[in-house]
Amino acid sequence: MAKIITLNIETNKHYSTVLPFLDKESPDILCLQEAPEQFAPELVKRGYQTTYAPMFLKNIEETQMSIGLMIATKAPLSWGKNYYHQDEASVTLYNPDTSLETIAIPYLFAEIEIEGARFSIATTHMIDTEDGTEDAAQIEITKKLLGLIAKEKPHILCGDFNMPRGYNRLHGEMIKKYKDNIPPHYKSSLDRNLHKLGNKILTEPIFDEYMVDYIFTQPPYTASNVRLQFGVSDHAAVIATISQAGY
Repeated sequence: MAKIITLNIETNKHYSTVLPFLDKESPDILCLQEAPEQFAPELVKRGYQTTYAPMFLKNIEETQMSIGLMIATKAPLSWGKNYYHQDEASVTLYNPDTSLETIAIPYLFAEIEIEGARFSIATTHMIDTEDGTEDAAQIEITKKLLGLIAKEKPHILCGDFNMPRGYNRLHGEMIKKYKDNIPPHYKSSLDRNLHKLGNKILTEPIFDEYMVDYIFTQPPYTASNVRLQFGVSDHAAVIATISQAGY
């Protein structure tokens, strides 16, 4: 078994809550989205080794930071990254007015050995849409993701998908390939107190019905004890125990 946490940390805005949370939970596998590359030393100090895949550059507090995906673990691992929108050579300064041209989207894939069991895990961060429903760009990019990642070994796939179940039909495409392990009583993974308000057409409802962060599994993996922890970042952390058939 392995304890896994997936969390969108919203660049460097929530270190004061993210780091104590990670110290308390001490996951075997940590998957981060919107993670600055500069966050890695904080994890290394805590005994983790990290992998990283950049998505865009952003000027934050007069410093240009590389922002992307990160997987961290204290266990032996091997890893790789695959881009399905743009590529690593196109990582550039993010512009919200031309977001599709100034963001590169990979999934980060790792194989991690814990107590004799080998876990294959991927994390990603899908583009969002104006109102939570799928648009042409998200449909096309999701198609590319599913086509590419289908070539990998059976795996766990987690991250910020920007596909709120009940609003976005692409969630239905995901669950044709994977099991959605977020318990149905959780309706939204956006933090009412920490998420920036007013950046969606749906404002208040996003805190009631806007599940976008997931841990998806396919055999031989199963997830149990799945819970959301709010008060950490603008998105809730998703925490789960992952088991593998035969171990």
